[in-house]
Amino acid sequence: MEILIERSFLNAGFARLAGFRTRRESAMPYRASMMLPCAALAALMLSACQQQAATGMPPASESSTPVIAPASTVPAAAPASASTVALPGDHAVTRHYRIAITLPALPADEAPLANALRATADNAKREFLQALPDPKQMPAFANRQFEMLLDFKVAADTPAFTSVRETGMQDTGGVHPIPVEASFVYDRKAAHVIALDDLFTDPDAARKALAGFARAELGRKLMANAPKPGEGSPEAIREWKTNMLQMLDDGTRPTVVNFSVFTVRAGSDARAPSPGLTLIFPPYQVAPYVYGTQTVDVPASLFATFLKPEYRNAFAP
Repeated sequence: MEILIERSFLNAGFARLAGFRTRRESAMPYRASMMLPCAALAALMLSACQQQAATGMPPASESSTPVIAPASTVPAAAPASASTVALPGDHAVTRHYRIAITLPALPADEAPLANALRATADNAKREFLQALPDPKQMPAFANRQFEMLLDFKVAADTPAFTSVRETGMQDTGGVHPIPVEASFVYDRKAAHVIALDDLFTDPDAARKALAGFARAELGRKLMANAPKPGEGSPEAIREWKTNMLQMLDDGTRPTVVNFSVFTVRAGSDARAPSPGLTLIFPPYQVAPYVYGTQTVDVPASLFATFLKPEYRNAFAP
């Protein structure tokens, strides 16, 4: 029974290896994670599994926050010319890969947002193609078809903002697909994509307030999944709670990266100001992979005092 309890943390040990995706850089979002080549990833996964099998718990050195490998330490898994060849379309199928990207139809006055989404999709294709294993070097993958599926959808419209959420996955030979989570919040008046910090006069203070709220909300939700007495040994249950709380604490530290994925919630009608934000935490950030993406709706009253003057009327505290 203890194996069942502890299995939920198996994927936590892979967070540092597989990584997840978030993007935010002023008007042009970007991909912040690197994908390990299949052979290297498989070797690291095997090592992590062996350590966990021996101890019954994740390796002691692992962190709940994914580690982004510097580009210089990751050997190329695709020919160097992959970044210069013509990109395939948004819906492309070959013997070795399948790409499916869906972009929303946006009004003409939101062209900068459409351009940012287009650039992100194209960059994703380049990364995906570069991460594919070379069948000549890795013949075991010669007959396997890899996938990249991305879906960009308008999550909310308000008089001041258009929020687009990107979800999907990339399968390049790992133990399981790499989840993709990102958001794009478009300031209609300024005509560019903004980061969370752009909303506030004191971003550090605002993030601390958001972090405290998110940690409390997620703590109640995730602890409801804690094993009950009798479902495992007291030690196993204690370790489950310790590990979960550690991931939650690490994933909600008030850093720019931890709070880079968000949307502005829609009001009661198209003309109403926003009632608040939705904070989005990708798999691995605050809980193991099996718990999926976590979201927290934050009322505007929590952060209203931190808003810049130009954004105060955009929210309804």
